[in-house]
Amino acid sequence: GHAGWSYNWQNGGPMPLAENRRRWSLHDGRRQQAAQRKSDDATAKAQRALIALHTKGRPINFNTVAAEASVSKDFLYANSDIRRQIIQHRKTAAPESRRPATTPSGRSDASSVVKLAVASTALRRLRTENEILRSENARLLGDLTALRRG
Repeated sequence: GHAGWSYNWQNGGPMPLAENRRRWSLHDGRRQQAAQRKSDDATAKAQRALIALHTKGRPINFNTVAAEASVSKDFLYANSDIRRQIIQHRKTAAPESRRPATTPSGRSDASSVVKLAVASTALRRLRTENEILRSENARLLGDLTALRRG
């Protein structure tokens, strides 16, 4: 091939190497965002499972949380915050004190705290994604302006 050119399999023809690299870097960025969303979703499911198990007075351990949240035990062990919470629950759970304190609305304090943590995590993720998309949009607008001029 020619220096500075690469083959594009999508449109079946050559394209500038820089353009091909840019497209792949965007693809990689979106793949990373999707992986982060998947991890955040699994973390939220694990947090909700901790609340549900605690509210029901059921034992909290890696097996019960994994089953309740439909996530793998490997994920729970790898997530340091979730792992710490499970270990803490195992240490402090006494059979007679498994029912959490509830608010007048009937919700447990732990439930409200976890819901707030899940919402905060989602908000941070969305702000980051928004910032990335805004910068990508600005760059694309610059590219379009340059093409119109040239």
